[in-house]
Amino acid sequence: MSAIHRYTYVYYTLVAGLGLATCTTKPTSPMNTNIQAADAVVNNIANMQSAYKGEMTATAKYAAFAKQADEEGYAKIALLYQAVAAAEGIHAANHKAVIEDAGAIVAVIVPDYKVKLTKDNLSDDINGEAYEAETMYPNFLKTAQLANNQTAYLSLTYAMKTEEKHKAFFEKAFDNLKYGTLNNLPDRYSVCPACGNTYDKAPNHCDFSLTAKEHFIIFK
Repeated sequence: MSAIHRYTYVYYTLVAGLGLATCTTKPTSPMNTNIQAADAVVNNIANMQSAYKGEMTATAKYAAFAKQADEEGYAKIALLYQAVAAAEGIHAANHKAVIEDAGAIVAVIVPDYKVKLTKDNLSDDINGEAYEAETMYPNFLKTAQLANNQTAYLSLTYAMKTEEKHKAFFEKAFDNLKYGTLNNLPDRYSVCPACGNTYDKAPNHCDFSLTAKEHFIIFK
């Protein structure tokens, strides 16, 4: 059983926490409603495929960026990239489970990315994580809600909320690299195996999936 299935019970809590509720709209005919629902189901799976591709690419990209950072002598930034790569891999696995549950064929992904200097990688990653957290995933969530796909909604929510944290981690790393204060960066990260939530100071349980910290993946 996949992690996304084991933690579906937190779906309604996440919905409430995000403040997303069904909007009041003008009455529509049953036929129009059925057409809209069918379109939402199709679009939702297309979104999940796109999200899966993005997370698979991010997994490979961040692993390569970790190696680059290490080669430049930035051990603590390399550690961050290792943790984030693992988190993105968890998101990809969750998205894949949703796609398979819908009976769709999961796309074969060939990651496409370019490795630059670490300062440039971080700058690009800040923008990339911001786009996912603030634009892409919120839009995908709307479609998942219209499609009434609770596991898709849960998987997308996990990813969106984690990307917000990744953006903050990358911003901190970028600033410390810029000002030569890399010793201020954490020397340990914890990743929740159920949702990919990433911590520099692990709580007793994940605040997204409620997974106990003893199950966290540790990077140090």
